[in-house]
Amino acid sequence: MREAAAVSTPTQRPQSPTRSDALARAASEVVGGPAGRRIGGAGPWWSAALPVCLALSALLVAVGAVAKHHCRTLGWNSPDQFFHLCYSDAPVVYTSSGLARGLGPYAEGVTLSQPPLTAGLAWLVGRFAPHEVTIAAQRAYFDATAVVVVLATLVVVAAASVAAGRRRSFDVLLVAVCPLLAITGLVSLDLAGVALATAGLACWARRRPVAAGVLLGLAVAARTYPALLLLALLLLALRAGRVRAFATTALAAVVTWLVVDVPVALTSFDGWSAYLTGFFPQRAGYGSLWLLPQLVEQATEATSQDGLPAGAVTVLTLAAWVVWSLLVTVFVLWAPRRPRLPQVAFLLVAGFCVLGSAFPVQASLWLLPLAALAVPRWRDHVVWWVTEALYFGAVWLFIAGQSTPTRGLPPELYAVFVLLRAAGIAWLVVAVVRDARSPARDLVRADGDDDPAGGVLDGAPDRLVVRVA
Repeated sequence: MREAAAVSTPTQRPQSPTRSDALARAASEVVGGPAGRRIGGAGPWWSAALPVCLALSALLVAVGAVAKHHCRTLGWNSPDQFFHLCYSDAPVVYTSSGLARGLGPYAEGVTLSQPPLTAGLAWLVGRFAPHEVTIAAQRAYFDATAVVVVLATLVVVAAASVAAGRRRSFDVLLVAVCPLLAITGLVSLDLAGVALATAGLACWARRRPVAAGVLLGLAVAARTYPALLLLALLLLALRAGRVRAFATTALAAVVTWLVVDVPVALTSFDGWSAYLTGFFPQRAGYGSLWLLPQLVEQATEATSQDGLPAGAVTVLTLAAWVVWSLLVTVFVLWAPRRPRLPQVAFLLVAGFCVLGSAFPVQASLWLLPLAALAVPRWRDHVVWWVTEALYFGAVWLFIAGQSTPTRGLPPELYAVFVLLRAAGIAWLVVAVVRDARSPARDLVRADGDDDPAGGVLDGAPDRLVVRVA
């Protein structure tokens, strides 16, 4: 048992990354050099961190919409949509799932396989598109999706700014200018779930445990990964002796999830449970490390090219998640100083993504706000961004190659990009672990803060420390 002294949080103006980060300072020369004294405090309102980040993030999503122009004009047709890197789940699912016939999200004949809130949002967006399977209907659905994604992006940025704290508010630039917003933001409606999860973290940072629980419960009803944020809160609450605050948040989250899911499950169990039962069992999907054996078989033209059996993939995935969660648990309780909430949340979600049975391109958006808050170092993010951008192009060319082998990416090269993407996330994981073990290297704590996103955990002494020989 050991207690750590509480850390005081001095009041200072926001820290611009161009003053403290070498890469950001060098890159700022393109737009006139490092920030001056008017940025972030003494300047006009539009020079503050949040307005700047909101504007840049909206611009990135707009760039992503322009990048989808080919498909928006000619339709989302295979393999053309893959060669032009303009694929999007939203319009394709609208015309193929049954929503284009005007049916409800869980009506008979509709195949969405999405959690209730995401399925309901997909249906709601369909109210703004013609109920027909045409290019015009796809275009209208995509345009309505783009509006939802822009709004969700603004919520993510605003919530991440709250969780970052006033002194580190410019760290949210790492969200606002991330290329993922342009290349994957419009692939699906995942950013809606990310917005709810990030808003939940913001409420926790503001010490509103009930509101945090409600938003996290809604986030789990939209995407499953936010449940890991509750696990991160539990681990840190145990270490800091703040279990009561966590229990309040967890109870609010569970009640909210039940309020959303139970009525849907009672009225349409088969449709509701599809996103859960679809996991048991399933073969390895695109982006998964468990797909590598199949890629090797395809590259070597082996007799069997089926890869790992579906049951094996499920068992390996679950086992890997359990082992990773245990490792993170030991790390949280063993680290010389309690890690920050975004650091623990990032580690858990990163393992969930990389070790999963599938790792679609849009799932990287789950990591975006957590990565910015966990390791606000521009060099590390640029490394990650590059690997994600390379994989984004590779996966579509590989899929296109299934129908047009002469123009697609061969399996051996696709395997390289799968590993490269995993390495990019591993780079961030190593950075997070290094900063957590050596708080002096953590840019947030080096500034004198403890855990701006931690809420009741911020500045709290450690009550439980596990020593590993």
